Amino acid sequence: MSNESKPSRKGEPAGAPAASAPSPLSTSTSQGREPPAPSRRAPRRPALAAALGLALGTPACSGIDAGVEYPGDLPAIDRYLLTPENGPEAPLALGEFKVGPETCSGIDTHPVTQKLSPEDLSRFLAAQGAGNITPKLARSNLYWFDFPARDKSFVRLRLAVLDDAHRATQDLHDAVLQHGPGWWGVRRSNLAVLAPKASLREAMAFAIKYKLVCWGMFTYAANDDAYVVPGPYAEL
Repeated sequence: MSNESKPSRKGEPAGAPAASAPSPLSTSTSQGREPPAPSRRAPRRPALAAALGLALGTPACSGIDAGVEYPGDLPAIDRYLLTPENGPEAPLALGEFKVGPETCSGIDTHPVTQKLSPEDLSRFLAAQGAGNITPKLARSNLYWFDFPARDKSFVRLRLAVLDDAHRATQDLHDAVLQHGPGWWGVRRSNLAVLAPKASLREAMAFAIKYKLVCWGMFTYAANDDAYVVPGPYAEL
């Protein structure tokens, strides 16, 4: 996808650039880590922080700076996190925690198989008390969702509408790796949402505040892989 939104600074819209065309994927892994499943396979229920693969050309140490200041009123998240064995006081490290069911209390987290539209996300956000965050058409299959941030600026999330869940998974996987460490997003059925660079704590706090972890599957780009963090919502 082309770059539909340029990064901006304080007081200006903070945007998430769209992903470029998918790059060939490497099957290299870190020592001691099981090889990631090939990215072209059909989506499966995520294992705990499962590595999805390393895209060639990904920035090695730091992700693209989107110039984003996330909201200052993000919630404390430790009470929402569990260890893989469902224990409390989970460390905030990829592979060491999952999002607990308390986070999505009262929200239907059954997996979705039918095709969705941007309005489905808008309705979900409104039902969670997020206010009137409506999609803005960037081009035929690309929309922007602008969330309030600081000093009248906003955090812009990019929503891509794909043909099916497999293509949406591939789109988000490629997007976070191409933009580099700190970029993250969520995926639900045929929709892929890309969010600007943030620390893992900040990204999780934003996703918990707006219940995005209840709406879709959370993915975060680290230095070498893209990781799916298990939560109440999952798809086969």
